Amino acid sequence: SATVPTPLQVNGRIAGAPDVLSYPEEVHAYMRAVEKASPRVKVFTMGESEEGREMLLVAISDERTIANLDEYRARLAALADPRRTSEAEAERLIPQTKPIYWATGAIHSPETGSPEMLMELVYRLAVDESAFVRAIRDNMIVFITPVVEPDGRAKQVDIHMARRKDPQANVPTSLLWWGRYVAHDNNRDGVAMGLKLSQHITRTF
Repeated sequence: SATVPTPLQVNGRIAGAPDVLSYPEEVHAYMRAVEKASPRVKVFTMGESEEGREMLLVAISDERTIANLDEYRARLAALADPRRTSEAEAERLIPQTKPIYWATGAIHSPETGSPEMLMELVYRLAVDESAFVRAIRDNMIVFITPVVEPDGRAKQVDIHMARRKDPQANVPTSLLWWGRYVAHDNNRDGVAMGLKLSQHITRTF
């Protein structure tokens, strides 16, 4: 693309560069750079983590859809509630409505690849003109949350990058806690809704 920046242009390295991890702030800065350059991308703030880090929702579709997201939101809301939408009205709305596919990354801090890959995916969905990618943009709305657990991601990048910056650094090899007193079971918190990541994901849904 002559107008939309790549991860290399924004962060100084390709997405997935060997032995380098991106902080949540770097991932988010890239998403906002693509939003600024492309009418096919819109970025929303979902809320903040327990430690005050932002969670993002990135929407990608064709230009007209992104410009009229509220219309699609209203139609999806109507289709989701049969108490107020008759079968006949639903049949009328379905052809005018696009489904949403929501991809999330980095809910588990040691699983480090997804935020890197999702930067590349956002770029490709925004700029690729192949029939395959155009069909995605024309027929659905893609949502991406590149870092679901930004607190743990930031800590994971700290310990991963420490020895790269200083080979003699005395750092742990794994995290005890990812977020505020939680580790692997953060993906099961939907039962109790005790974590900000669960609350923001559910409210956004």
